[in-house]
Amino acid sequence: MSAAPVISEVGYVAIRVKDLQASERFAIDICGLFVTDRGDDYVAFSHGPQHHSLQYIRSDENAFDHIGLVARDAESLATVRSRIEEAGHPVVSDGPLTNGVEDGFAFEAPGGFVIAVYTRMATVDVPFPGAGVRPSRLGHANFFAADHDALRDLFIDLLDFRVSDLIPIGTFMRCNVDHHGIGVFQGAGVLHHYAWEVPTAIEAGQLADVVDRHGDSVLWGPLRHGMGRNIATYVQEPSGLVVEYYADMQRIYDDDTYVPGEWDMEGHKWYSLWGPQPLPDGFSDLGLPPAKR
Repeated sequence: MSAAPVISEVGYVAIRVKDLQASERFAIDICGLFVTDRGDDYVAFSHGPQHHSLQYIRSDENAFDHIGLVARDAESLATVRSRIEEAGHPVVSDGPLTNGVEDGFAFEAPGGFVIAVYTRMATVDVPFPGAGVRPSRLGHANFFAADHDALRDLFIDLLDFRVSDLIPIGTFMRCNVDHHGIGVFQGAGVLHHYAWEVPTAIEAGQLADVVDRHGDSVLWGPLRHGMGRNIATYVQEPSGLVVEYYADMQRIYDDDTYVPGEWDMEGHKWYSLWGPQPLPDGFSDLGLPPAKR
């Protein structure tokens, strides 16, 4: 039986934004999140009892700041730190990068993407849902990397992610039963999107209604992907970053017998099982590059 991965889930995403007020309104009015912490130049939000699952940082650029990954326990955190140092990846912080996180460290992955690893986060009271479509949890993030192989190998070799599905330009990987927690694809060097899980396809459709009521339109969906089989709707936040709402993702319970799928890119089934909903023009060109440090 395979050993449990050192990472148990994706914890939060931190984004630098030019228009902090517009981003805050998006998080509250569209995503149904609530504010848990605020400073002169940042706002933290959560969907549940975690101190935060999203943070916006005021900046002169729209950029990806870092992603937070949850280590399984203190021993796993120490193991990750040791592996990162031995592999020679730069450690950018010996402690947490955000308020509310009680331990951990951060390092720079290939492509300049900063990853924070931690085990303990403070908890908060959860208010009754207001506007927007509040998700159940933060589920995954997809990176487009100039060196796909180097970033993919870091997640597999150092963070124990396991391959779920492959296409010629990318890899979906998991650290728990969810089909993917991280996707890495060949591309320009950006965080393309992060994704919120909702209970059912109904909420994925409700998101489109909420966006429409605010005078805008979704980017893509609802549709069911071939890889991962999740029902997904995509929107774009004010920074330009893509945000996915998804439900009904494939679960993989037996790592020892599961064989990764290998998909070709002919036709539409790898990204749209239900029908030939083409990728919107420019969809793959979206995303935010790593922040300048």
